Amino acid sequence: MVRFALAGFALLALASAAGAEEDNSALLVDLFAKICAARPSQVERIARGLGFVSDGGPITAEMERGPKIDILYSAKLIRRGERLGSMTVYFAGPDDGPSVTCSVSAVGVSADTLPGLIETSLKARERIDEPSNDDNHRRASWHVGAGSGEALEMSVWRTSPHRASISINYFATKR
Repeated sequence: MVRFALAGFALLALASAAGAEEDNSALLVDLFAKICAARPSQVERIARGLGFVSDGGPITAEMERGPKIDILYSAKLIRRGERLGSMTVYFAGPDDGPSVTCSVSAVGVSADTLPGLIETSLKARERIDEPSNDDNHRRASWHVGAGSGEALEMSVWRTSPHRASISINYFATKR
């Protein structure tokens, strides 16, 4: 009887440990969708609202005016005292159509779940799985948007801490 009780406790402990490992795939896709489509002066406000903290100064509306802009913003996402993710956005060029390079990363992401979420949530199509020198590293790219659209790239590690990033380069238009 004692043996069964100990076995039961061991199973409960294993189930708790498995449940404690959180899959942040949906969080990563959601953060990417909210941050990477914003104008420079909106990025900081959106990121702060999502819990990101930046060591740099604020992005002001004046920084995105003028014949050319050159803005780099990066921040990290900390929850429960642990670094969960980070983001970097770089705007360069004319204020009415700068090039934008945006990357959002997180830990605790499933290499099997992330590609499907990217395809359904971000309307990505025509996935191209890219070669990697390591079986634990998965890379892919997609087309997004109308027509030929822009290319979105994903990189995810199958090993702990299951780091992943989603990146895109595009030309913004003034809204």
